[in-house]
Amino acid sequence: MTQPPLSLAIGQLEKELGVRLLDRHPHGVSCTEAGAFLVTQGTQLLKRTRRIEDQLRDMGNGTAGQLQLAAVPSFSWSYLTPLLNRFSLEAPGSVVELSDPTPQEALNQLAAGTIDIAIVATGNAKALQGAYENELSVTPLQEMPLVAALPPSFRDAPDPIDMSSLMGETWLLPQLYPRFPGLPELVNEAWTKLGRHPSRIRTVSTLQTAIPLIAAGMGIGVMPDSVSQMAGSHLVVRRFVQPITPLQGCLVSSLRHARSPAVQKFIDMALGGARP
Repeated sequence: MTQPPLSLAIGQLEKELGVRLLDRHPHGVSCTEAGAFLVTQGTQLLKRTRRIEDQLRDMGNGTAGQLQLAAVPSFSWSYLTPLLNRFSLEAPGSVVELSDPTPQEALNQLAAGTIDIAIVATGNAKALQGAYENELSVTPLQEMPLVAALPPSFRDAPDPIDMSSLMGETWLLPQLYPRFPGLPELVNEAWTKLGRHPSRIRTVSTLQTAIPLIAAGMGIGVMPDSVSQMAGSHLVVRRFVQPITPLQGCLVSSLRHARSPAVQKFIDMALGGARP
């Protein structure tokens, strides 16, 4: 801007604000106290404006925003950690809120729109999709092979172990959920194929609550290998002689709620790295 229109603009600003911004003298001009204040605050405002513009652009391309994610711990340890690490690198401005509700509660929260994505471990992804056909989208991400989780007293047990040899033990299984095929159905299917069922079955709220009970010798369990690794040396892990259908880690999202660019970016990354 040339000098005449600049001087005119400053003069109009002074008139509008009712304060003198510049002291004018024969050798030039200098800032008044008000002028110096305007320079300092105005510079900060311009910087903040640029930051806001950058943040809005990041939100538009999915590199910034809020992501409400619910994930079962059995999946988090083996798959979610590297995915979150990659997401944080590609979307550094995004904030991820992570929770671990029960599978049924996670689906309820999705339907209510209080979370954006749920990652659950189901025994039958197709059946789960059918149960929520017009509400949720269910996409398999990774198979989760199942193993026997045994107390320390089983350290000399063979690997693999025959399921028949465990029928006299107390089996700890998570509770059944309506409209959610999970681990109990897979274990019961394996018992049916074996032609034998244990005499003692105890229900626990989650797989994680079963770990200290198993470590204390109060029962045995069936878990994804990633969960049993959480307990370290406190559990004895053995494969089964009999084949048992693995759990499927699935990404679930709502069909009724709009997705932000950050949420869509996470979904695209998750599905891009999915393994059958």
